[in-house]
Amino acid sequence: MATVPTPRTWTVGELLTAAKMNTDLRNGLNFLLSGKPLASLGKSAGQVFNDSAFNVVTWDTEAIDRDNGHSNVTNNSRYVSQTAGWYRASVILGWSSNFAAGARQAYLRKNGGVGGSLLGSTIGDAAGNFTTTTVTGLYFLAVNDYVDVQAMQASGGVIEVNSNYARFEVEWVGAT
Repeated sequence: MATVPTPRTWTVGELLTAAKMNTDLRNGLNFLLSGKPLASLGKSAGQVFNDSAFNVVTWDTEAIDRDNGHSNVTNNSRYVSQTAGWYRASVILGWSSNFAAGARQAYLRKNGGVGGSLLGSTIGDAAGNFTTTTVTGLYFLAVNDYVDVQAMQASGGVIEVNSNYARFEVEWVGAT
């Protein structure tokens, strides 16, 4: 769990020391520059989606996971908050070019619920080209709250999300 520094309130006449500067200035800057929770998750292989059925998207690779919010083994569809605060979550899903018909959709969800979910939707390309669906949202997460992604497609057939064009990113953006 990352420790969010508490800003110091200075008083008149207070002596400035190296220890105070390190604790109150350096540590805060270090947190913002390289210590705040950040994850970038991907897929090592494509994931198949049957027609008209929502499924949870799984993530089995980590480019970065500073706060250990993701596990490749347990609940690998989730980013679980280890540090409370506001998080920006973003997902992009690249769908194979098999079908021109129907919609492709992705939801960002907090704690598996539909309340507070955000939807991104894409219509299949008329020429049957590769399409992408993107969603970005801002969520307040307490410790152990999680965000995940559900997706579906309605093409009349089976379509795969291409692992080369699938990314789930979560970034701590502020305290309460």
